[in-house]
Amino acid sequence: MKDKTIMIGIGSRPESNPMGAEVEGAEEADQAMFEEMAPKGNFTSRGLSPLVKATNKLLPLFDQTPDYPEVPDTKQLPPDFTRILAMFAGAVGDAISEEVLNPEMAIQLDNVRDDSGLMALAGKLDMLSKDRDFKKFLKEPMEEEEEEMGEEMGEDMAEMGMSEEDEDDMMMSRM
Repeated sequence: MKDKTIMIGIGSRPESNPMGAEVEGAEEADQAMFEEMAPKGNFTSRGLSPLVKATNKLLPLFDQTPDYPEVPDTKQLPPDFTRILAMFAGAVGDAISEEVLNPEMAIQLDNVRDDSGLMALAGKLDMLSKDRDFKKFLKEPMEEEEEEMGEEMGEDMAEMGMSEEDEDDMMMSRM
């Protein structure tokens, strides 16, 4: 009996899956967006190293492993690194709007053009990693969104002619 060789594609998406193409397109658009958003300038290890260290201190607060690798000297921050910084900026923006943080802590990626901008950003991230109020804020559930979703769902059920008791019964039956 002859041995048969079987080829298995690891990490590839089946070509027949239409959702795979949509997901891939969304990933490419996402990548392009973060590439466009990425700070551009003359960045060296003098500014990049402190920023990566500060990022790694803050990542555990977002339930991520603190293992972002050192970034070599570059003219543009990598899109995946920019994605992380954008995540931080969003959380800081939310904390500022909830008056947990001072508006001076806002993260502005547009202003980062050189090593001094990277170091200023690293300083903010370092302070955020030690800020008790910010840590507490990140651990709290997003109450407004949950309440809004609950209200919208209640309105939808009311439109369908369901009482709260019927709605509760339906929800319990799904569990």
